[in-house]
Amino acid sequence: MRTVVAQVKLGIERLTPTALVEKGRNLVEKCTGNANVTLPATFLTDMTAAVDALEAANLKVLANGGREDHLTRNERKRDVEEFVRKLGGYVDGQCSGDAEKIASTGFQTRKGPSPVGVVDAPKNLRATRGKLPGTADLRWDSVKGRLMYNLYICEGDPKEEKNWTLLLQTSKNYHVATELVPDAVYYFRTQAIGTAGVGPVSDEVNAKAA
Repeated sequence: MRTVVAQVKLGIERLTPTALVEKGRNLVEKCTGNANVTLPATFLTDMTAAVDALEAANLKVLANGGREDHLTRNERKRDVEEFVRKLGGYVDGQCSGDAEKIASTGFQTRKGPSPVGVVDAPKNLRATRGKLPGTADLRWDSVKGRLMYNLYICEGDPKEEKNWTLLLQTSKNYHVATELVPDAVYYFRTQAIGTAGVGPVSDEVNAKAA
């Protein structure tokens, strides 16, 4: 038997830039000080800056802006959409299918089937030297029933738990780690998050940053 739970509905398809600005500001307002979601320290500040940039770019276009103004507005619109996707991922991962908690963050909800039990550990985690200086490419097999993944990084002895820190939460099963020290060796591991909670961590891997 499957249990029906709530999931985040992003609601950004076909939104005009003006409507996206309004949505972005509402999400920031609803998530500020919201005990149902914990975000990286500067996330909402950075998202607000992106929304402000989109609003300014949109006003230029509305004032008979040229081709470059339209291109800039499209870029700023993509920036805000990416913030909404990331925020939706955090909310999905932390609200565990609770419709009221999701709604408190400003997102709408949709219904979806949840897996029974805790999700498995991600398998086949691979870490390779990146294409650009200070980067490493990461990829792992998708986990059935996951809402999000926690990706961890270790810059010291991986046997010491204190050396592991959360790099990011993502809904994707790949990531390019940036701002690494070139030629330094880093360790990585990941775990899936499902509606029943956080699953076990994967095997650790290491890679030398480009």
